Amino acid sequence: MTHIHEGRHVVVVPLFDGVQSLTVSGPTEVLARASSEDFRYEVLTAYYAGGPVRSSSGLLFVPDRTLTDMADMADVDTLLVPGVDGVPDVSPETAAAIAALAKRARRSAAVCTGAFLLADTGLFDGRKIATHWQYAEELAARHPDVKVDARDTVVRDGPVTTAGGVACGIELGLALVEEDRDRETAQRIARHLLTYVNGPGGQAQFAELRAREAHSAALRETQRLILDHPAGDLTVSTLSRHSGLSERHLSRQFRAQVGMSVKEYVEQARVAFASRLLTETTDTPEAIARRAGFGTETTLRHAFLRVLQILPLEYRERFT
Repeated sequence: MTHIHEGRHVVVVPLFDGVQSLTVSGPTEVLARASSEDFRYEVLTAYYAGGPVRSSSGLLFVPDRTLTDMADMADVDTLLVPGVDGVPDVSPETAAAIAALAKRARRSAAVCTGAFLLADTGLFDGRKIATHWQYAEELAARHPDVKVDARDTVVRDGPVTTAGGVACGIELGLALVEEDRDRETAQRIARHLLTYVNGPGGQAQFAELRAREAHSAALRETQRLILDHPAGDLTVSTLSRHSGLSERHLSRQFRAQVGMSVKEYVEQARVAFASRLLTETTDTPEAIARRAGFGTETTLRHAFLRVLQILPLEYRERFT
């Protein structure tokens, strides 16, 4: 890992209407705390029309410069793209300026759905990146050459660092500090902010059932049956009888409309239910396995590792 120990390091943060304020302030607060007499991050915000910019929370940002001015800068060290609530829809001028900055910067970073804007530049092609789990599938569909990670909170791949969710921007800032300076500096800042250099568990811990709602009334009723009775007999054969559809038709249409197989949906629904029991009750894993439809603790453990990449008791310890 190459560390940078002195000088001025320009960080450009492009702004756009509806930007989530924490995706700007979170990582830049970390960078400010890492600055010293001989090492300084200079954070510059920019908006294509000058400003001010209204964030999704109602806060106003007053940008330092216009994006046109910034696109011609030769000494940009880091391009840091914030996110919005949903998929960004920016002006062509903003998109072009971000693409120009991505070519000039030594490295680029994105928080949450800001990843869409960098993916549009081609910068992520062939690389592994993180984005919010709710939008990972859409990003992957738009950019099949990008390896989208919906589980990790922060992913670094060469000159690209990305963070999954809004609050993960703090972790992204810490990752940049660790890369530029050292892990000790990043850990010192993390302790002061009462957070982690690398948060435990990843995004999967916070993801609810990641599936679309079917547009067919029969399949929506099947989904509700699974969610309302996770411990029930939820085989394809049983669900076929409830829905009035043949097993083959149910399986084919369920995958097409929901985005996963019936078996996968049932497992994720049971894991979601079991995770609530782990944090809201003192039931033993054995009891939770029965209540959630897994039958045995061994089956429960295997399902948690598959879906959340964590053991049930570790989940309880971290989230209660």
